[in-house]
Amino acid sequence: MKKIQTEIRNHKSLKLLAAYLLIFLFLIDINAQTSTISFKADKVTASVSENKKSTNLIGNAEVKVDSLTISADRIEIFGKDYRYVNATGSVKGEDDEKGYSFKADLINFDRKTDTVTMFGKLELKDTKNDVSINAENIEYKKKQEIIIMRFNVKIINKDINCNSMFAFYNRKESKVELTGSPVVKKGKDEFRAGKISVNLDTEDITLDGRVRGSVEQGKDEPQAETKQEQNQEEKPND
Repeated sequence: MKKIQTEIRNHKSLKLLAAYLLIFLFLIDINAQTSTISFKADKVTASVSENKKSTNLIGNAEVKVDSLTISADRIEIFGKDYRYVNATGSVKGEDDEKGYSFKADLINFDRKTDTVTMFGKLELKDTKNDVSINAENIEYKKKQEIIIMRFNVKIINKDINCNSMFAFYNRKESKVELTGSPVVKKGKDEFRAGKISVNLDTEDITLDGRVRGSVEQGKDEPQAETKQEQNQEEKPND
């Protein structure tokens, strides 16, 4: 009798172990139509019910979606095919293949639309184009390589400094559109308008609506022009 009970217990233990192993393998490498996701953390809790499939990563959480790696204090993966990834607490992200990295307080990542939305104190570095971005809200459409920025936007590229409330940045074309009291400074030159467009490759600046600006020329140039004008004025008439 004891032998039978022992065999039953062992059988149940093996089934339970196999079930845990299947769940672990299922969660560690989730394949969706859009991308592949894997993760690790100090602690993992999961719900595999049909109504609410979710995985919570707690402590030193890290999620890798294709070439993008996201790390945070806490990460939740949920939705059909684990479509959504939410990260909170000291969030960092890096994509060496696409050439960008970011820091944020909170991010929401929709794997189906391939869109990352960031909140809080934000820093985004476009290493491919040597561009640094700060804002309070950033929406990055990865497929189109378009970045939409909102509130207290600051963009720096070489000696070009852009400030505005809203901005639209096309990484493929290296073009920025600024609205909401935009100000662009290039060296000692300053430009203000209702809307400002900047080509970061050519450094061309286009101003539209309520245009104001100040351009500082070299000291030698205005002096030469002034002297020439004075000589022409002093030259006696024949």
